[in-house]
Amino acid sequence: MQILILEDMPDTQCWLRDACVLAYPDASITLASSIAEATACLDARQPEIALVDLELPDGKGNTFIPTLLDRHPLCLCIVVTIYADENHLLPSLTAGAKGYILKDQSRRRIADMLQQAVAGELPLSPAIATLVLNHFSGANNPVEESPLTRRESDVLALIASGSSSPEVADRLNISKYTVEDHLKHVYQKLNISSRAEAALAAKRLGLI
Repeated sequence: MQILILEDMPDTQCWLRDACVLAYPDASITLASSIAEATACLDARQPEIALVDLELPDGKGNTFIPTLLDRHPLCLCIVVTIYADENHLLPSLTAGAKGYILKDQSRRRIADMLQQAVAGELPLSPAIATLVLNHFSGANNPVEESPLTRRESDVLALIASGSSSPEVADRLNISKYTVEDHLKHVYQKLNISSRAEAALAAKRLGLI
């Protein structure tokens, strides 16, 4: 596993690195303190996961995401930030971020989210899922007819509300692997690929 961490604060770099090691003990981790430094390493490295801060000495982290994806389109870009507002969230998702994690999460929680990300469950902090829903709550769109089974709907509703796969498994009294299987079917049926999209889909389907 190749992981790039773009973060200018040394203490936070170490904290994120520790979270990555918890998730993937054998990962090769590259640390960058600026957009220029991160860009310079892209020719030598092929990151599979990139954790990107938004406020950097030489610009906004979300402006780096398109550059990264242009060179490594399969890289999973995840914003890790203190900012829980639409002015930071929406440009990040538009740039290509597939996850948005707030820095108030524990190292263990971030490690769990990174593991789930590789399995297809892309990370979105609960507060951010709520923000996405609130952003679109004013739209007067009719509830769509759902193609999901009842259990798939239950899984989607809990995931969209910010629960992790283990938490969903505990709530529904099923295994984590069964949750992941249901989630894979949900993503396929709804043609979505992230928790942000899952939250919106759950809202459209009247599940939350």
